[in-house]
Amino acid sequence: MSVSEQTPDTGWEVRPKLTDNTDLLARTRLQTWIELQHGVNFSFQRWRSGAIISRRLKPILKQHRHDIDEDYEHYLVFGGGYEYLHTVQNGSTKIENRIIAQATPRILFAGLLLSDRNRGEFRWVNGVYDFRYRNKVEVMDHLQRGVFRFTPYVSGELYYDRNRHSWNQSQYGFGVRFPYKERLKLDTYLLHQNCSSCSQTPVNMVGATIDFYFRQLK
Repeated sequence: MSVSEQTPDTGWEVRPKLTDNTDLLARTRLQTWIELQHGVNFSFQRWRSGAIISRRLKPILKQHRHDIDEDYEHYLVFGGGYEYLHTVQNGSTKIENRIIAQATPRILFAGLLLSDRNRGEFRWVNGVYDFRYRNKVEVMDHLQRGVFRFTPYVSGELYYDRNRHSWNQSQYGFGVRFPYKERLKLDTYLLHQNCSSCSQTPVNMVGATIDFYFRQLK
């Protein structure tokens, strides 16, 4: 293998993503998305697309700055859906189908919003079944300077893989979300990933997600 073909010690990815959030009922949402994950300095490209239907329970009535994403305005959100992934790496193709079930409790503490997303993924990777549990903790603060609103946050996530019987992956990072009126939000972030079962580790991920929100008329 030549020097130019060697895998770098640290991989870098870019992650552009578009998300649509449409309220079907007052507290029921259909979320769909499409995302490209592209390796900058190593061979990796993945397309992700999927949909989740979620149900919001128990709104947060305590005084706080409003978030245009209604999920963050509730103490508990349940969801279930499907995701399709198409990955090409080092000339090999991997197809993955996922059934997703998740629950996200939230609390307000000292002016901060704490979220704890618990997700189960029933996965078929090139036809082979696997199950993975993911726990993601996020702490965020809604800030405003004049008319300018923004939301800085930090997050950390652990993955447990049933087939490997181990917590084989972790991600942590920070970001800032910028809402525009009540219809649009830009989420920019930097994540660092460690993975004992991945071909490239560690990986730094630079991402930008545009969220669109469509609500029922009141």
